[in-house]
Amino acid sequence: MNICIPIFIGIICIILILRDIYISSQINEINKTLSLIRKGNFNARLRFYSGDRRIKELGINMNAIMEEFQEIYDKKEYLEESRKRMIANISHDLRTPLTSVLGYLEAVKKDENLSLEEKNKYWGIAYSKAKKLYLLLEDFFQMSKLDAGDIAIKKEKVNLTDTVKEAIASFYNEFVNKGIEPSIELPKEDLFVLADVKAVDRILFNLLSNAFRYGTDGKVIGIKIRKEKLNAWVEVWNMGKNIPEKDIPYVFDRLYTAESSRNEEVKGSGLGLAIVKSLVEKLNGEVSVCSNKNERTTFSFSLPLY
Repeated sequence: MNICIPIFIGIICIILILRDIYISSQINEINKTLSLIRKGNFNARLRFYSGDRRIKELGINMNAIMEEFQEIYDKKEYLEESRKRMIANISHDLRTPLTSVLGYLEAVKKDENLSLEEKNKYWGIAYSKAKKLYLLLEDFFQMSKLDAGDIAIKKEKVNLTDTVKEAIASFYNEFVNKGIEPSIELPKEDLFVLADVKAVDRILFNLLSNAFRYGTDGKVIGIKIRKEKLNAWVEVWNMGKNIPEKDIPYVFDRLYTAESSRNEEVKGSGLGLAIVKSLVEKLNGEVSVCSNKNERTTFSFSLPLY
């Protein structure tokens, strides 16, 4: 009996020593991993080999925190790069039409050999370039007013079906001139929503403009209204080039501009969709985008039914 007591105490001591060694190794593992993270390796994760439920939960929670931090860091890096790209793009977008306007006006003013027909042609080009410049500045102005909360939203009963019809009609010339076939799916009965009609007009204008900007390759642009529970959904789609999957989460960010838009014919300020999102959210709705290769790119927004 006297021999068993020292053996028992010895076993307890060994267990405690081993447990201390194990805990020390786990602490060292944590410190090593956190040190890697501090040095910029945000992919590092903690690995625990323990039957202790508390230690496992600690590891799971710490890894979850690191994953959330990595997502925030990745988005920050993306937005910073987008910001730099946007500044360069805005400079180009403002300078190019302004240079053209000044060039054509100067030609009309100084070149006495121009015929009336040529002068009218130059006036037309200058007007077109000035209009693009105005629309670009209007986007900046609209976004700044939304940020400052200076846009009054008056929610009332709005006939969404009629509003969509009017929006489509306003793009009639674009459909005809570009040879694009409209695909229109509207409910048989009018749908009424609780919204601000001016805000809805702007949302539809921006989405249809975006469809024309990027979807003319497919020669079909569609718009659809559907009812889902307590909301009305509007879908605007095109068959043009799809949006890369990695860019989908950032499409509605104000700094987002597709690289394909940086040519002379297809341009975007990167603010149109950000304005859409801001207005829809002010109307208590939701926005989404779905883009599949060789299929439709669809922008959707919802509004609460009246």
